[in-house]
Amino acid sequence: MREEGVTASLAVRPDHVPQALVVDFDMYSVPGGSADAQAAFHAVQKASPDIFWTPRNGGHWVATRAEDVEMMLRDPARFSSNRVFLPRDDNAPRSLPLEADPPLHTELRKPLSRALFPKIVDDMEPRVRQLVDDLIDNLIDRGECDFVADFANIMPMNIFLDLVDLPREERHYLIPLVEKFIKGGTLDARQQAQQAIFLYVTDIVRARRAAPGNDLASIVVNAAVGGEMISEMDAISYMTLILFGGLDTIASMLSYITLFLATHAEHRAVLTARLDDDRFVRDAMEELFRRFGIVQAARVVQEDFDYKGVPFRANDTILPINMLCGLDDRRVDDPLEVRFDREKSARHLAFGAGPHSCPGATLARREIAIFLREWLRRIPDFALAPGTTPVNLLGVTCGLESLKLVWPRPSRPAV
Repeated sequence: MREEGVTASLAVRPDHVPQALVVDFDMYSVPGGSADAQAAFHAVQKASPDIFWTPRNGGHWVATRAEDVEMMLRDPARFSSNRVFLPRDDNAPRSLPLEADPPLHTELRKPLSRALFPKIVDDMEPRVRQLVDDLIDNLIDRGECDFVADFANIMPMNIFLDLVDLPREERHYLIPLVEKFIKGGTLDARQQAQQAIFLYVTDIVRARRAAPGNDLASIVVNAAVGGEMISEMDAISYMTLILFGGLDTIASMLSYITLFLATHAEHRAVLTARLDDDRFVRDAMEELFRRFGIVQAARVVQEDFDYKGVPFRANDTILPINMLCGLDDRRVDDPLEVRFDREKSARHLAFGAGPHSCPGATLARREIAIFLREWLRRIPDFALAPGTTPVNLLGVTCGLESLKLVWPRPSRPAV
């Protein structure tokens, strides 16, 4: 999710924050971020203290190094997830289960985790492969596309609709709304889209509570905590999060991976030649996840304590930047370089860590592996459209505004 126009005012530095740890950093507008989001954040990592405080977006701490980020994600007792968006709004309804801590988060997460067990993902694979093939069928003869609009947004949306047992045609209504909410040029446009999404999800929640089925929506909206069904508002929040989690993150991952392959012919050729090598494809995919992380979500400090000379105080906000774990040169040599043969020690946190590690990670990996195999088998030679430059959008989830591709049209036998 991206935000615009929210960073004009600067917060006053609290007395407990040393002036030496103040850096003017705006997560929504990082120098160079429109050209390469991850490289821009990496430059901040290299140039700044490991943990610093910024007056932007309400004033908050920022953690940039893998050791510190991973510790914070794994320690909900001291770093709560009860507010993950910046600027922080303590009056806004919480987005569940994202903005919940154990034990509530544990109970809320159980039905979603059960619905996405590896065996269930295995059973979904033929449908996902057919979906990818169908999308490629619609594009291949054109010799060009906007990958974001024509593929990356549609694939995860259709999978979401399958999971919640709704017609795929609903994407024609939902995708423009989600796009307007994420990329809307004005606050009014985003609020209108948010209201329309709220009403849409409310209808799903009420229908699945009145007549539950075996679909993902029925499972999560009828979830129980402590023996009592969650409230309607919590169910709406839960379903909305699944909608955005399935669309925004997967679409961004697909787009960054495809941009890299479109602009790095040698890597593309190597990967295409080894598509039948499961281990190589898996390792290549993890390396791309490492280089092109997309997520960063805030935490709220729960008690006063000092950490590595940094004076945290209860109710401070901190942004641990997940994407920088895979770009930390203290763990990864030449982190901006993509090497498909890297050692597994080059870890990443593309799917988070600790209690909030992504429950859909198995499905996401399967979707992207299927995409790579099917796309590269059928469209092995593709590039950026001449004269186009993809624009990065920064936020809680980073992504591409568009990605114009071209490729040779397949030859057809003469009739």
